[in-house]
Amino acid sequence: MNGAAHARLILLRHGESEANAANRFTGSADPALTANGRGQADAVARQLLDRGIRPARIFRSTLRRCADTTAIVTAVTGSQDVPVIANLALNERDYGALTGLNKAEAADRYGVEQVLRWRRSYADAPPDGESLRDTAARVLAYHIHVMLPAIMQGGATLVVAHGNSLRALAMALDGIDAVGVETFDIPTAGAILYEFAATTAILDRAIIS
Repeated sequence: MNGAAHARLILLRHGESEANAANRFTGSADPALTANGRGQADAVARQLLDRGIRPARIFRSTLRRCADTTAIVTAVTGSQDVPVIANLALNERDYGALTGLNKAEAADRYGVEQVLRWRRSYADAPPDGESLRDTAARVLAYHIHVMLPAIMQGGATLVVAHGNSLRALAMALDGIDAVGVETFDIPTAGAILYEFAATTAILDRAIIS
């Protein structure tokens, strides 16, 4: 840890799910991890160990792919005894009518450009679903009121969530705007490590991959 660092935050996307492997919009659906996804979770947990990181507390989505990723990380890092808080605020963006569709099927139904806008833009929402802006509203409220006070208690806080809920959180932490977020992504089992001063200022940021 940076000598001046007071706390660490690790944003971790879950390992590959069955829907990821099938190139489907997952959203609020609840598939399991694939064998590859379980291996990804194990590998990133070992990288945390290599950096001397053992979580003091864990926040996660309520969905199975995050629960399973969390279980693997806690087993590898010997942190089965730490508090794990699951909350709907960290769940994946609701893809509405796109949920369960293969991305090629969605493109055939709605058009390639429209689907790309729904996937990557900040403000556009698919039918009956959430935009990234909608997702950010719930994620950031939870971060400000619940996670940040816990983070500032010190030690390492692990957040296990999803591509879009973590994109929303990283927008705030990294100062990414609505245009920049269109090309920002976190791969399955990808992690970002932040180090905080006691003032909540971010001292350092690193990609764990």
